[in-house]
Amino acid sequence: MQDIDIFSKDCPTRFNLSVISGKWGLLIILALADRSLRFSELVRTIGGISERMASQTLKYLERCGVVRRRVVQHAKPPQVYYELTSLGRQFVAPLSQLVEIANRNVDALIYHHD
Repeated sequence: MQDIDIFSKDCPTRFNLSVISGKWGLLIILALADRSLRFSELVRTIGGISERMASQTLKYLERCGVVRRRVVQHAKPPQVYYELTSLGRQFVAPLSQLVEIANRNVDALIYHHD
């Protein structure tokens, strides 16, 4: 493994971390962890996300190779599904662990926040 400096503004690893650590990126990745979802299903699954923000985040994650947009043409009208790529699936386990740690420590985090 090469040396990295995530504190450098030009570090590619730092950029990659920003791809998944945005407010909605993490939730979209976890929502797609087990199955493909249509856009409306994804918005319903993630409470509080607007359609505009979901669309922007999905486009960004797609450009970065984390999410794939799949169109089913034989459906009338055509249906669009979103799913994780093999790269996107690599983030699921570590992000799930992060959620577990946050959940185990929810009381302490809330206490120290006040």
